[in-house]
Formats: sequence, structure tokens, C-alpha cells
Amino acid sequence: MPGLTLAQGRMFGALYESILFGINLVLLCAVIYVYLKEKKTTWQQRMRLGAALIVFMMCAAHLAAVMRGLYLAFFVSTKPPDVFYLDHTQPVDLTQKAVYAVATFFADGLAFIIFDGRWLVVAFPILSLCSTVGLWIALIRAYHDSAPGTTLFPHPVNQLAVAAFAMSFITNLVITLMIAVRIWLTLRRSNSLGLSTSFYKRFLAYSVESGLLYPVALLITAIMFATDDNGLEILSGSNTQILGIVPSLLALQLRLNLSAYNNATINPGANSRAAVRTLQFATDEGPSVASADDEIDRSHKLDAIRLDPTKSESVGSRTTGGRASDFKHGEGSDP
Repeated sequence: MPGLTLAQGRMFGALYESILFGINLVLLCAVIYVYLKEKKTTWQQRMRLGAALIVFMMCAAHLAAVMRGLYLAFFVSTKPPDVFYLDHTQPVDLTQKAVYAVATFFADGLAFIIFDGRWLVVAFPILSLCSTVGLWIALIRAYHDSAPGTTLFPHPVNQLAVAAFAMSFITNLVITLMIAVRIWLTLRRSNSLGLSTSFYKRFLAYSVESGLLYPVALLITAIMFATDDNGLEILSGSNTQILGIVPSLLALQLRLNLSAYNNATINPGANSRAAVRTLQFATDEGPSVASADDEIDRSHKLDAIRLDPTKSESVGSRTTGGRASDFKHGEGSDP
């Protein structure tokens, strides 16, 4: 967008962010409503909801800071809006970056909950996340110490900004790939057990449940940053709202039983009736799903028992009527 000024980019960015915040609010209200309808919740559900609430509050604080900046730039400051936005020492500007860093920490920190606290699995994403937060702290400090200039990203700030966005992109890309691989392994396992999953559930699994939306948004932001396009201002602030939308959309999808793991359709010719799961947060049914393997073992044991055809309906089936008690005492077994 070569003809877009810095102030115009901030204005359109605020409008776009407001639309995304409305979507974020609707999704969060739906998630809270579904959770309140639950009679019993697990600690993963409570942790996910708590993290989603914190990220949402950061999203609201970021939008409030953006609107405050617009008010100061256009109605209070004696400088032109384009010059005002070049002053990175403004408290509202520093607040936006600090809020974004906190939202990134809690949103990406969901990987620890997603993989059920398995340190060997989440070690690299957690270390990468800590590096990202550290870079954002250094970036905010560099903004605070920089003098008002004539460029959007002065040289020392530019280097830290590139490092912070690159590390954030790497962190989210790694988490997305880890989840996508786990989804692929689960769908492959379900196919081997005679279970099938519809196309739209597989599409939702790879696009929504893997959190692909946010890395894509970061990639588009990086392209605009590399080309010095002021359209960056439209997307950069909106990335915070996407951080809030992704976990809310994921939680809502799982609670509405739209997950590919919990909703694999049963092949009529298959012997297994167990639900296959991948991510720890993908199964909120509790004991019924956790005991699926026991159910399979019991079904195989029943199939292995040969009953007297005169006292049962078929080989491996349960006896009917009063013959069930006779079988328990050995009267229905072969001599």
C-alpha cells in the first residue's frame, strides 16, 4: 500500500482490530456459556479457560491503548499524527507492545497444557517462548530509550524487532507442526482401526486445532515489514486479537464435539469401538474415553469364549434371558 500514510495505517488498523475484537468477544462468550453448562470439568479445561480469559483481557487492553493513541494523535497532540506515531516513547505505544508480549506468553504457553505438561515434548517450545519474551522486553526497553526520529524503526530497534518477530514465528511454527504431526498420526491410527473421519473435520483439525492461523498472520506481517509497507500498521496490532481468537476457537470447537479425534465415524465392519485421541485437551469426556482400551480388551475376551449354540444367540455374544446366570455358574460351557 504505497499511498498509505502512517496515521492512515493506524486508523485502518484500529478499525480492523475492532472487528476482530468483536469476533473474539463472541467466541469467548460462547466458550464460557458451554463451560458453564458442564456439570464437571477437568483441570485442563479450567487451565485452558483461565488462559483464554487472560489473553482476552490483554486483547481488550491492547485495543483500549490503540484507541487512546488515536485520540491523542488526532485530538490532543500539537504534532501531526504521522509525526506523533514516530515517537516510540509514548506511554500508549509502550503499553501496546507490553500487552502484546504478555498475550504472546500466555497464548503460546498453552502448549504446556496441550501436551499435558510433558517436559520432553514442550522443552524446545518453552525455551523458544522464553527467548521470545526476553526479546520483547529488550525491544520495549529499546523503544523507551530511543529518541523521536523520522523512521518507524530506528536501527537498534529494527534489529530487535526482526529478532523478536522471527523468534515468535519460529515458536508458533514449531508448536503448529508438533500438533499437526500428532493429528496426522492419530488419523493414521484411526484408519488402521477401521475408523474414518470426514473431510471437513480433517480440514478443521489441520487449520484450527493446529493453530495455523497465527503463524500465517505473522508471516504476512513479516512480508510487509520486509517491504517497508505502512500496511504493516493494519496487521501488527490485529495480531493480538488473533492470539485471542485462536484458543477460543479451539476450545469452542472441542466443546461442540467438532474435533477430528472425538468424532471419527465407526466403520461398520470394524471390531473396535474405541475413540482415538491425540492431544490431551482433545478428550473432555473423562472416564468414558479413558477406559476405551479396557472396553476393547473385554470385547476381545468375549469374542474368544465359545458358548453352547442352544443357549446363546451366537458365538461370542451375551446369553439371553435367564441363561446369563447359568453361564456364570459354568452350566452353559462346553463339557
